[in-house]
Amino acid sequence: MRVAIGVALGAAAAAAYLIGSGRVFGYDSAVTFANFIATPNLLDAFAIHSQQATIPLAQIAGNDHVLVSLWSHLIYSLTGTRSEVVYRLLPAIAAGATAGVTAAVLVERFGVAAGVSAGLYVATNPMFVENSRDLRGYSVATLFGLLATIVFFGKWTRWRLVLYGVLLGLAIAAHAYAGLVLVAHLLWIVARRSWGDLPRLAPAWALAVAIAVAANGYILWVDVTQHGFLPKQFTDRFPLWALRRERFVWVALALVIATAAALWLVIEPYYLYPRFFIFVIPGVAYLIAGAVKRWKVLAPVVMLGAVAAAVSQVPGYTDDPLALRQAAAAVQQGDAAGKRVCLIHSDEQVLGAYRASGFTVVTDASQLASCDEVVVVSWAIEIPVRDEAAAQFQKRTVLPAEYPTVVLEK
Repeated sequence: MRVAIGVALGAAAAAAYLIGSGRVFGYDSAVTFANFIATPNLLDAFAIHSQQATIPLAQIAGNDHVLVSLWSHLIYSLTGTRSEVVYRLLPAIAAGATAGVTAAVLVERFGVAAGVSAGLYVATNPMFVENSRDLRGYSVATLFGLLATIVFFGKWTRWRLVLYGVLLGLAIAAHAYAGLVLVAHLLWIVARRSWGDLPRLAPAWALAVAIAVAANGYILWVDVTQHGFLPKQFTDRFPLWALRRERFVWVALALVIATAAALWLVIEPYYLYPRFFIFVIPGVAYLIAGAVKRWKVLAPVVMLGAVAAAVSQVPGYTDDPLALRQAAAAVQQGDAAGKRVCLIHSDEQVLGAYRASGFTVVTDASQLASCDEVVVVSWAIEIPVRDEAAAQFQKRTVLPAEYPTVVLEK
């Protein structure tokens, strides 16, 4: 029964994630596709080159979720397809599998009501849904992190430990922040004072680290040596969680505090999005299943919450995040008409995913005088230059999307 429940829930979730999968890529996905997937060289999946001369590799290397890029580049190399649907398949299937595996495992441990509630929580979690429907590695990292954790808490044999190391390494290759799964497993061993397990697990951890370094090592090297990290930013409202005093909750608290302290006070990343920690969602589902097992009245509450979460995401579910197709067509039409079409610096990296050409990149407001038309594709551009362009070019055409493009003409 648990397998049937997991397969049904996972398949339904993956199918739902693929609705509207023909919409254009989001910003980060477009950057990834243009620079690390739709290229002549398979090694570009490891962020070896930037495909635009005006975009330094260090500026975009962090957008490369290597495992997904490598898989996608293999598809591109074999087929040449640029179909968004094709490249959204892996993240959507991985997300559905995460929900299905979560449900199946927790049905066995806590019962049908608890397991289904937990699976529905994963499948409808808004952050999980949003980040599983584009060309990103979050759902893939979550799935492999979950599978590695299941193996970790199972019976250890030589081959199961090899499998554990591979799964953990693939999770980190899909997204580097999944390395915290390894840290959590290490803290579990330390909290139990199972010192004899450390040498048994060391080879598996070494294997995971080797895979992770092979995937992400060059990206980190580029970021460090070519100043790819954005300026540090101290945030005085960084959240620390207060948890009840139970033995293993303290272990979780130690992990949270250590991670928070390292990010907040040492690394001080300019960007720190909740989606970077998406692999924690199955762990939250485990807590939900345990709660439903103890207080069965919570099951309908969780299910109603899942329905509410799903309904809340319906508006805009199939909308284009950016007007990339229309923007590429506007550039091509302007160029064909003999106009000097300009893009503000950074927009060229996303239009590269849609093979736009015949434009000039503007990096300074003084260069606008030579432009006949300015196409403002996204929000990730030089704001002062954009504002000056809006002041100089009075005729405006809006190309609709969640974040619309604006074509500015004199």
